Amino acid sequence: MVFEELEHTADVRMKISAQDITSLFCESGSALAKTMYGSYPIETPTHSFPIVAEGKDQEELIVNFLSELLFLFETEYLVPQKITLSVGTSVSGIVAGVIFDREKHAGGIGVKGISYSGLSLTKTDTGYELIIIFDI
Repeated sequence: MVFEELEHTADVRMKISAQDITSLFCESGSALAKTMYGSYPIETPTHSFPIVAEGKDQEELIVNFLSELLFLFETEYLVPQKITLSVGTSVSGIVAGVIFDREKHAGGIGVKGISYSGLSLTKTDTGYELIIIFDI
């Protein structure tokens, strides 16, 4: 599993790769968190929240999942430490983390939304690859 930021003129464009679809969803959540909070320490989770998303296809499903995750980060001030998911025709799971602390988690940038523009989710020889834009 790996993600990297790609060049984009105004927003954050990410390339995320994983061996399977569940890992891709988890890794995309980690990419969103790193964008929002920068590099932050791994801590023992103190809070956990359920997450559920649906979509008519995998592209809509991952956008809806990331949008739900963004909402969770923003409304509960959650900095994720562990994302555990089950992915099929829908996605459900638990996001465990700690409450935002400006001293530890203020190294990122604000994300306003998840974009369909330039979205690409493909199966590769080694697993899956996602190209996605986070609106900032």
